[in-house]
Amino acid sequence: MNFETLARQEILQVRPYVPGKPVEELQRERGLETIIKLASNENPHPPSESVLAVLAHGCRELNRYPDDSAYHLHRALAGQLGVDEARIIIGNGSVEILYLLAQIFVRPGENLVYATPSFVVYDIVARLSPGEGRPVPCDAEFRHDLGAMLARVDARTKLVFVCNPNNPTGTYTRAGELRDFVRALPKDVLVVVDEAYYEYVEAEDYPQTLEWLDAHPNLIVLRTFSKIHSLAGLRVGYGICHPELRALLERGRPPFNVNSLSQAAAVTSLGESARLCGIREENSRGRALLERELAAMGCRVLPSQTNFVMAFLPMDAALAYERLLAKGVIVRPMGSFGTDMNAVRISVGLEAENRRLLAAVSDLLQESRTA
Repeated sequence: MNFETLARQEILQVRPYVPGKPVEELQRERGLETIIKLASNENPHPPSESVLAVLAHGCRELNRYPDDSAYHLHRALAGQLGVDEARIIIGNGSVEILYLLAQIFVRPGENLVYATPSFVVYDIVARLSPGEGRPVPCDAEFRHDLGAMLARVDARTKLVFVCNPNNPTGTYTRAGELRDFVRALPKDVLVVVDEAYYEYVEAEDYPQTLEWLDAHPNLIVLRTFSKIHSLAGLRVGYGICHPELRALLERGRPPFNVNSLSQAAAVTSLGESARLCGIREENSRGRALLERELAAMGCRVLPSQTNFVMAFLPMDAALAYERLLAKGVIVRPMGSFGTDMNAVRISVGLEAENRRLLAAVSDLLQESRTA
């Protein structure tokens, strides 16, 4: 039987998501014992002891379904963000909300506009939707080209995605630029600002989009617990938007989509502001180290507001990726984003991991010069 003939034709055009290579997979393939993974923009620190204790306690009730309303998490988020609970939608990662937006709002013949390179899930949800994806290349500085994106918006545009800061480039869109862009969009176009790396941003002119919600009912802001909160394995994300928009998203949300352990861990992590501040400061130091030392080796490094950097190496990036794997260092080649950019994305790790990465890159570049 040819199962492809049974599937919607759109699915055949979808390029499956390529995650960062797992540590255990590399251990099996190469027989290496000590491996560092700097490929998936994860927090190198595990969850706090308080979170681990909550998880251990929660395991006693895994025979029960989770609270479908995520009552305590809604309350905690509303209190911290200063928004009404009716504005908050909680997802199994913010990715689930991206899928919901496309499934619920995009009709046949409509389109979705987003930058490239950017978060690859935008292209996936566009291709899975009945609409048309319209990727718009970033500008020469690898920032969102908002003017070009606006030019691609027409009467059939339903969704616009803006990743800010952008993954995989680490660049960001300034407050004035983004505000002008949102104002210029038709009122019936939903604009999704994906702020997965919000907590790492240090730029003073970064937009505070939650303050715009009343003026722009078509705005949806997405954030996640996968990054600074150290909860990538539990899959919790959330969106903040107009209450009526949230109500429509709730209609499509799968029942019990966020498990009880994830909800409890997220609530606990929200109360650990001192820990999160320390992680942010450590990340800033590590990012500065990577930017400075990679540049000294002759790499072009894009200025980043995230927990990763994009580096253009003075050699073939795909080859560099493979040779770094042989040294027990996992990074992310840009080819996995469906681009031909000769670059790699490197997550900020612990100090020892960052220095091992730098030593491996230095050795690699020296080897390439003498080959």
